Amino acid sequence: MCTNETCRYACIAGSFRFFGGYAIGFFMPKYFGSVYPTFKSQYSIANAFVVSMCGMVSSLTGGYLSDAYEKKGIMMTKAYVCIGSAVLGIPTIGFCCLYQSGFWVSMVSLGLEYLFAESWLSPCITMVLNTVSPQNKSVAVGAFLFFATLAGTASTTLAGAFISGLDASKKGNEYLYGYILFGFVCFSYGGSIPFMWLAGKSYCKKRAE
Repeated sequence: MCTNETCRYACIAGSFRFFGGYAIGFFMPKYFGSVYPTFKSQYSIANAFVVSMCGMVSSLTGGYLSDAYEKKGIMMTKAYVCIGSAVLGIPTIGFCCLYQSGFWVSMVSLGLEYLFAESWLSPCITMVLNTVSPQNKSVAVGAFLFFATLAGTASTTLAGAFISGLDASKKGNEYLYGYILFGFVCFSYGGSIPFMWLAGKSYCKKRAE
C-alpha cells in the first residue's frame, strides 16, 4: 500500500473520513439528547430512518454513478463522487449542528448529510481494489480499514476530551456539542478532499497503463 500512490492517497483520505464518521456516530445522539431533550422518542425513530434509508440510498447511488460514468470514459468519476460527498456534507452537517432552534430542521439536515456524504466509501475502496494485484486485494482492503479505524478511534478520544475539557454537559453549555461535532466533521471532510483528488489522478494513470 505504501508503494502504490492510489492506495496510499485513498487510505489517507479514508482515514480523514472515518475521523468524522466516528465522531458523528458516537456523539450525535448526545448532541440531540442534550439540545432537544424533549424529542428523545422522535429522535430514535427518525435517526434509524436517516441512518438506514438515507445511508443506503447514498451508498448505492455513489457506487452506481462512479461505475456508470467511468464506463463512459470519465476516469476521475470515483474521485469526483468522493469529493462531492465531502463538499455537500459540510453545509448539511453545519445546519444540523449549528442551527439549534428546531429539532426537525436539525433532523432533516442530518438526513441530507447522510444522503450526500455516505456515497464515498464504495468508490474509494474500488480505486484501491482496481490498482492492486489480485493476490493483494484482501491485504489492501484490510490495511485501508485498519488505518481508517485507527483514525476513527482517535476521533472519539479527542472529541471526548474536548467535550470534557469544555464542560459541554454543564447546563447552558449544551450548544457546545454541536460546535465540537461541526469542527470535527469540517476537519474530516475538508482534509479528505486533496487526498481524494490525488488518489483520483493516480488512479487515472494506473488505469491508463
